[in-house]
Amino acid sequence: MSNITRINKEIMDKNMGYSKEQIDLVKNTVAKGATDDELHMFLYLAKQYDLDPFKKEIWFVKYGKDATIMTSRDGYLKYAQQNPDFIGLTSFVVREGDIFEIDASEYKITHKFGAKRGRIMGAWARCERKGMRPFICYVEYSEYKKGTQIWNTYPSAMIQKVAESFVLKRAFGINGLVTREELDTMDEDDPVTADYEVVEENNKITVDQAKALFELGDQDTVIECLKTLGYEGSTEIEVSEYDNVVKYIKETIEMKDIQEEVEETDPVEDEGLETPLPWDEVEEVPFNTKEVEE
Repeated sequence: MSNITRINKEIMDKNMGYSKEQIDLVKNTVAKGATDDELHMFLYLAKQYDLDPFKKEIWFVKYGKDATIMTSRDGYLKYAQQNPDFIGLTSFVVREGDIFEIDASEYKITHKFGAKRGRIMGAWARCERKGMRPFICYVEYSEYKKGTQIWNTYPSAMIQKVAESFVLKRAFGINGLVTREELDTMDEDDPVTADYEVVEENNKITVDQAKALFELGDQDTVIECLKTLGYEGSTEIEVSEYDNVVKYIKETIEMKDIQEEVEETDPVEDEGLETPLPWDEVEEVPFNTKEVEE
């Protein structure tokens, strides 16, 4: 019995649900170069976390003799959302000028956007499960930023994914998998393509691009801009129009800032004129009807 036949039989015997044809396809494409044991582990984790290798929700990466089984933040989130105890996930990017504080003892996060937000400082995430205290996490931007194209293009989205990945992993005890954002060994030569950044077939912007719009300014202004441009929601924006939308939002925010500065320097309206007008000084002459008659 050949190795591939043996591994196929073992996997099918363990009721993983993969057909021989699917296993062969994984072996020759998604998990190319994997040993029988590595393939077994890859398919086991894919089944354990309900991640579809054919939709690239889970990857097999091998550098020399070192094998890594990877997913994305979306892979962690998919697993969490299938758990009946999952309540929700909240996260935001922290920038200079924001009011930000974590009270670890009370599991409380205070975060208010500043009027003028500066460079990215980090990101926080909070995940809630039924019957448990909230799980919270904060990651420093300087510790994870890499000079790769994806980090240079989507810095806020990437650091936010790091925070979300960490908190989901803690909240749901995810083991055996890592996300690309968590690793510090990936570079421009990384053969794995993070397809969660790839544009969908409907030619609309990705969820992360939509999130990036709301990092440009306050939420009300962004929503107002989208409505002015004829969009009911950010996910309706086509890829070809994305740059124009970003430009419009930035220009609108700049104009609002200028208007606020002008309003701050405008003099207070006069409550009344202290100097009397000439006609105010003229004494009223009594009307004499007798003189008029003469």
